[in-house]
Formats: sequence, C-alpha cells, structure tokens
Amino acid sequence: MKQESLSRASIQELKALYEDAASLHGQASVSGNHRTANAQYKRITTAWRELRRRGDEGRSTLTELLQSGNPAVRAWAASHVLEFAPELAAAELERLASGPPGVTRLDAEMTLSEWRAGNLKFDEQ
Repeated sequence: MKQESLSRASIQELKALYEDAASLHGQASVSGNHRTANAQYKRITTAWRELRRRGDEGRSTLTELLQSGNPAVRAWAASHVLEFAPELAAAELERLASGPPGVTRLDAEMTLSEWRAGNLKFDEQ
C-alpha cells in the first residue's frame, strides 16, 4: 500500500493489513522463506506506523489484535503494544513464551528479553 493510500485507509483496513502481514510473516518464518518474511515485515511496520500515527484509535486497534486467534499476530501486536501498554503486552508475550516450541515462542522470548534489557526503541516514525 502506498503512503497516500495508507493515510486514507480506514482503521479496519489498516487492521486487516497488519493482521494479514503478521500471519503471512509467521508462516514464512516457519517455512524458512526469508524473502516473503522480509516483505511481510515491511507491510507490518508500514501498517504499524500508520496505526501509531492515528493516536488512540490506532493504539486501540493494536490492542484488539492481542485477541487474534493467530499467535504470530498476537506476538507482533504485543511487541508494538509494549510502547503504550507494557503490562498488557508483556502478559501476552509471557503466554506466548510459555507456549509450544517454535518460531512464535522464540520470538516472544527474544522480544521480552530485549525489552527488559532496554534495547527496544519505539521512536521510529
């Protein structure tokens, strides 16, 4: 989605973009398809930046994604929710980190570790 399209996109369209990209990123990570994973990462961060720019409505949307049925979506959302609701996000990351072995569990463990070490920066725009 181009920048001008993003600025006109509805919150629901941005949510769908984020959720789709996070899901596809998770699938690509599991299968080892780094090109697809990298492309989906760009889509996730693009949607995140626009949701972030939307203020409370965007933050609320990211928080809603913590309820997704897809663990990869929840992991991505939690990593972004850490910025404004750290207790809520950390609780979801803890659940994912204690889940079944796999990419999502490792991602959650690493995100928590880096966040607790103060290595995550949220000032990207």
